Amino acid sequence: MVKENIKEYSVSEISSSIKNALEDSFGYVRVRGEISGLQQPSSGHMYFNLKDENAVIRGIIWKSNVLKIGFRPEDGLEAVCSGKLTTGYSERFPGRSDYAIHVDSLKPSGDGALMALLEERKKNFKSEGLFDESYKKDIPFFPQTIGIITSPTGAVIKDILHRLEERFPCKVLLWPVPVQGEDASDLISNAVKGFNQIKVSQSIKSPDVIIIARGGGSIEDLWAFNEENVVRSVFESKIPIISAVGHETDTTLIDFVSDLRAPTPTAAAELCTPVREELKNDLSEYQKRLSALIKSNLDEKKFYLNTLSDKLPTSLKLFANQLHRNFQSISSRLNIGILKEQLNSSNDNLANFTKRLIKSKDTYFNVQRDKIVSINKLLESLSYKSIVNRGYSVIKNSKEKILKSKKDILSDKKLIIETKFGILQSDLTTEKNE
Repeated sequence: MVKENIKEYSVSEISSSIKNALEDSFGYVRVRGEISGLQQPSSGHMYFNLKDENAVIRGIIWKSNVLKIGFRPEDGLEAVCSGKLTTGYSERFPGRSDYAIHVDSLKPSGDGALMALLEERKKNFKSEGLFDESYKKDIPFFPQTIGIITSPTGAVIKDILHRLEERFPCKVLLWPVPVQGEDASDLISNAVKGFNQIKVSQSIKSPDVIIIARGGGSIEDLWAFNEENVVRSVFESKIPIISAVGHETDTTLIDFVSDLRAPTPTAAAELCTPVREELKNDLSEYQKRLSALIKSNLDEKKFYLNTLSDKLPTSLKLFANQLHRNFQSISSRLNIGILKEQLNSSNDNLANFTKRLIKSKDTYFNVQRDKIVSINKLLESLSYKSIVNRGYSVIKNSKEKILKSKKDILSDKKLIIETKFGILQSDLTTEKNE
């Protein structure tokens, strides 16, 4: 039986009444479900279904809120949506009576959902070759400038700066960014690109290596470092990058795409710098070896000159001794302490000093070699061979000992006469009373 006295509503009126009743009853809600049918047209809004085993609710994320989510939702992801429950699904049909949730916050539901999403992204990036070792760049041994991307507050930046000061003080450029939250991934990605875009002509020099760092946290806290835009900016960086996100047991996607992974931010500072004291010790040891090498070379040349002088005639031996004294005087003035002074004064710029030391060593050896060669040439010009070549003769006995007196001649009846034109042999005869 139809009641005639029931109030009559227009479609708009009943739709508005339902909308008001729904919003008054529920208002702002949190709904858990699985995302399906995700769409994002050119308008920038996101449309999807949020479902469980028995029901489906339509969802919409306006463009302004899409940018705040911090990651891109995917079909199959279990998520918790927070927003306003209302009727109407689109801007074009505001009066529709089916209900939907206008989402302003969306988070994966639990670590399991995030881990599944993480593994899926990891698989896709790996298939693209972003993790290949062939793309890894070497970390410089002597970085002059280190770029750091992290929060400007907290213990991470302090720990890194402290460790750098202890090991090898150098110039640091800090690019401050939030390390979690809605805008973190975009700002981290922009920081990587920004360091790479510094022009050589600018007053600020681009860093030789970049450290991306933050402290430990949950998988949700570290999620910015799993976002696609951050992963791709790290991969495309021309500057070597060390990832130092979380604790040793934490793993993010930039760990796989960076050139080197550090277990902690402090370890990152250690991996990109040498130890100053170890370098000083190495240079000191190198100095000792260089000094010993120079002394050994000089001793060898002295011995060679002594050997030559013993073979010279008396008249030439005196001259050779003078040359020897001159050589000793030159060698005594060789001040190895100069090298040591240069080494000790170079602690503020070890890399530059190493280059100067090697150059100084090569120059010194070349000068000493040229001096030795000159002395050897002079000694050769003053040898008895040179005297013979000028027309004189040298008389030797059968043992080829140079004869210097009549007594020496009479001691051996067989004479060897060396002239410019060759060697003659003769037997000596003497008269009875001679």
